[in-house]
Amino acid sequence: MGHFITGVVDEILTPFNADGSVNYEQTAEMIDWHLSKGIQNFFVNGLGAECHELTTEEKLELLKVIYGRTQGKAKIMACSFENSIEENKKLLDLYEETGMADCYCITAPPFFRHTQKALYDYAAELIDYAKRPVYIYNCVQMGTLFEPDTLEKLWREHPNLKGFKDASVDILNFLQCTLRIDKDEFDFLGGCDGLDGVMMLLGAVGCVSFMAVPYPAEMMDICRYGLEGNVEKCIEAQHKVLRIRNVVKKAPFNAAYMYAMKYGGGPVGMHSRMPADQDYVPDSVKEELDELMRELGYDVK
Repeated sequence: MGHFITGVVDEILTPFNADGSVNYEQTAEMIDWHLSKGIQNFFVNGLGAECHELTTEEKLELLKVIYGRTQGKAKIMACSFENSIEENKKLLDLYEETGMADCYCITAPPFFRHTQKALYDYAAELIDYAKRPVYIYNCVQMGTLFEPDTLEKLWREHPNLKGFKDASVDILNFLQCTLRIDKDEFDFLGGCDGLDGVMMLLGAVGCVSFMAVPYPAEMMDICRYGLEGNVEKCIEAQHKVLRIRNVVKKAPFNAAYMYAMKYGGGPVGMHSRMPADQDYVPDSVKEELDELMRELGYDVK
């Protein structure tokens, strides 16, 4: 069967206006910009998009806007990170009615720790329910991680499970998964921009990347060199991204990612829907990031 998705899966953020409304026009501009840079996969309504602060209607409208710009040019992985099996089924049904998603992504149930048996049962029901390929997102934010044996059992018993985004930052856990599952028939995807290059060299075929929002070219370099097996170039590209990431992480959540859009010519002036202090980049961080980008060859104004 081979791989369904390879390369960078761009974890699109949601541009909000200052009044908290979604800026759909800016969403379209951002997608056009990413397509012009060569992005071929989009991760829609994920955590980086502040899905926990979006209404169902907004999630569907964002999907429609993104599909309207990408149809025939890129694949869409639509996220369903709701709080229960029933709510996830409702959202998956609504996604399916649009016919606009190529595949879906689910997580562990939030927010409390679950047994591995509970994780298996939860994921299995959603994987079997979905009418398109399903990916699992392993992330600490949900409270429980899928263990390698659980993932293997899901893969063996539920063929609609097509891949796995690992944001656990646990390399041993990732290796244990690649030991158990056929890498040629399963899409292992990196899920932490500080480690994606390493994960590519260990068997991943791509990454779901929030850093790709302001830095698509840099993340595509990591994936390209990783898929080529060029260890030196892949790690060099990873080090470049890590230097940038070390700075943008000094500001809250996605604020510096939005600020950094200016370097590559993407849309600027976006806001978060979070409290004002989360939507703020200190001047010291702006200055440090500007200086680093000049060093990396960007024309900083």
